[in-house]
Amino acid sequence: MIDENVLVVDDEEVIRDVCAKILESKGYRVTTAASGREALRLVSETDFDVVVTDIMMPDMTGLELLEVIKSTNLDVSTVVITGLGTFDMATQSDRLGAREFVVKPFTPDELSRAVHKALAKRELKTG
Repeated sequence: MIDENVLVVDDEEVIRDVCAKILESKGYRVTTAASGREALRLVSETDFDVVVTDIMMPDMTGLELLEVIKSTNLDVSTVVITGLGTFDMATQSDRLGAREFVVKPFTPDELSRAVHKALAKRELKTG
């Protein structure tokens, strides 16, 4: 059984629930947050292995969330999900430390593969 903690951040409840179900079916322990601010609170309280975040959220964008996570030097891998699959967005996400980038609509396999790859890259980095 997989033993990693995943935080899914999206302001759309249906997306959070779908992501949680997909990842839980793969054996991940999943927590969800409806906003970037809620995610930051959860990240400060819990040791997550991966944060899966939407880009467009009302209180704090996913890119702002990544920036705060990166600035605190947390050893957390990140996966960005978005309906705005532009090259510029992918470049910005990569610059801010996102390990993977998934464009909506995505399949369950695409999401689980992205989380798996993010974890593998994290393992290589931390050795």
